[in-house]
This record gives sequence, C-alpha cells and structure tokens, in this order.
Amino acid sequence: MQSKKAIVWGTGETAVNFLKRKSLYGDYEIIAFIDNDRNKWGKIFWQDIIIRKSDILLKIEFDIIIICSIYIEEILKQIRDVYGIDSSKIITYKDMEVDFCNKIIKKYENSDDIEIQETLSVFRQGIVNVLGSYYTKEEKRDFSFVLRDEDNYPYIIFEGKRMYYPKNYKFHQKDGKDIVIDILYEQGNESPHLYVKDDSEIPNNAILVDAGVCEGNFALKYVERAKKIYLIEADIRWLEVLHRTFADYKEKVVFCNKYLSMHDNAHEITLDKLISEKIDFLKMDIEGAEVDALLGGRTTLENSFAKCAICSYHRQYDEKYISYILESYGYHVDHSKGYMCFPYDENIKDTLDLRRGVVYGKKMG
Repeated sequence: MQSKKAIVWGTGETAVNFLKRKSLYGDYEIIAFIDNDRNKWGKIFWQDIIIRKSDILLKIEFDIIIICSIYIEEILKQIRDVYGIDSSKIITYKDMEVDFCNKIIKKYENSDDIEIQETLSVFRQGIVNVLGSYYTKEEKRDFSFVLRDEDNYPYIIFEGKRMYYPKNYKFHQKDGKDIVIDILYEQGNESPHLYVKDDSEIPNNAILVDAGVCEGNFALKYVERAKKIYLIEADIRWLEVLHRTFADYKEKVVFCNKYLSMHDNAHEITLDKLISEKIDFLKMDIEGAEVDALLGGRTTLENSFAKCAICSYHRQYDEKYISYILESYGYHVDHSKGYMCFPYDENIKDTLDLRRGVVYGKKMG
C-alpha cells in the first residue's frame, strides 16, 4: 500500500517534536515543509527536504497537510482563505496525538491493572506522555540557568559540579536565557524511568558502569563515592563534553566511545571485552540495544554481584527478554513502578503497548 503524501506546515520546536514521534506519522510520506518565515525558505529542515513558502500547495500533489505549529488558527485561516483547501485535507499534530491516545485507551480500557488505568487517565487528556501517570504526580519542575566557560562551552551546576552540554545543544528558554529543566525529574521515586530506588544500592568504592551516559547526570551524582566508573557513550558530541564534566575525576573514569553490543568490532564492544573485573552497579539506557548488550556481558555479570537498572521501554518485548537474560545469569528481577509509552518507536503505532520502564536485577553475594 502506497503511503499518503503529507506536507508539514511549521518548522519550529513543535515540528521537531512531531518528527521524533514517527509512530504518529508512520503511514505518511513527508514531501515538503512550509513556513511563513521567509528567512527559512530554501533551507534543509529534515532528511534533505527543504522549507518552502506556502504557494507550494498550488504546485505539487498531496493528500494531507499536517499543522505543526502553535499558530493553528492563523494557519488554518490562511490555508482555507488563500488556497481554498478543504478541511478534510488538513490535520494538526494535536489531532494525531488525540487519535493515538484514543487507540491506547480502547486497547486497555477494560484492564484491571490499576497502574494501567492511572496511565489512561493521562491519555484521556489527549496527552501522549512518555512517563505515563507520573506526568500528573510531579507537577513542579525546577530548572537551572546555563552558564558558559572560557571556551564558550555551556554547562549547568549539578550536585555542586559543572555538567557540560554540546555547543549546539538546543536549550529551553526563560526570560531570554538558556535553561535546563529539572535534570532529575525522570528520577523521582514514582517515576517509571527510575534507575536507583535507594542510594544505598551504590556503596562506597563501588565500580559503576553507565551505558548510555548522555549528559552524565547519573555518573556525576555518584562519582565521589565510586572507586571506578565506566562511561559508555557512542555519540561523539556527548563524549567530547563528558571529558570536561569529569576532568577532575579522570583518574577513576574509563571513557568508551563505542556502541555496547554482543559483538566486538571497530564500532561495537561487549561488556566482557571492556571490563575484566567485578562490577557493583550497571545502568543501561541505550535506545533498544539493551538485550544485545546483556548478551555480550555474560561473564561480567555472572562473575559479579551487581545491582542492575536496565531500560526496557524502547521495544515491545524488551522487559520479557531482559528479565529472562538476567535470571539466566543468576539475578532476581523486578521492575519500576507504572507504565511508559514510547512514541519514538515507530512500531508502537501497530502494537499500541504500554511498557515497564526499567528492569532491576539483583544478585546477593
């Protein structure tokens, strides 16, 4: 079946967020972007597709216009009054979110799982929220102002230390200043994305493995009590600034710029290849590669009495596979509270599944 041809109107933050959620538009082929800002015309926005002015509507064939902008009413008026396009060929990003929410609700509305019903309460507001019902439990969001060092690298103060970001990082804005919104929001006690339920799980002189480091807040929080930390981050943009963040602790940090996997080659590495000692804590948040990475860490995990926090929300059956692997290595397993929805997985438009966020593993010595 041939995909419907879609034109996306809007190239701001709303459009950026929309494009990340391929589950919402997986049945469409995006053929053009429109923006009323003439300074954007002719520039590439996404996948080599350039931004055009609105008269492109008269020049190419399309099936649908998707409005991805906060200026919905103004754009609707322009489309109808200037180009005479029927409403049946126009949809908004919000419309698509509501449609997705309704499909999730229909699938789970008869579930007797209390946590699922709590999650559906968010979907009934027309909100596709990754963190499920936790979205409604934690209303207050703190923020940190972004500072710049002598080399113009941006950073915030986290746990009393500098935590750096890439120079091209797109920050939120408050009163014309760059800010980072509550870096630990997803690590609240009720969050389905919680890595560590109790700080006592990470003892003094612990050997930690942080796979999928990103800005480094997990490792930086525990760096002073740790004996050694392995930082595994394949994105070179983040690795560059991680060297700045952990500059004062370089004697206890091992940097690895490869994908954690079940193979060893130029771009991938296994836990068993990287680590030749017992570990105390393994945190893994690597965009759906967790299963393969665990399979590549059999020796390390069987020889260790580690606590594990393995993300399981990126793919449909990851909770089941991760649990099975950890159990086969001698670990007892549990999972985080609540459910997550991961709209960035394009397959979720077909599976419509709610997922546990983190699988915990524990083996007592």
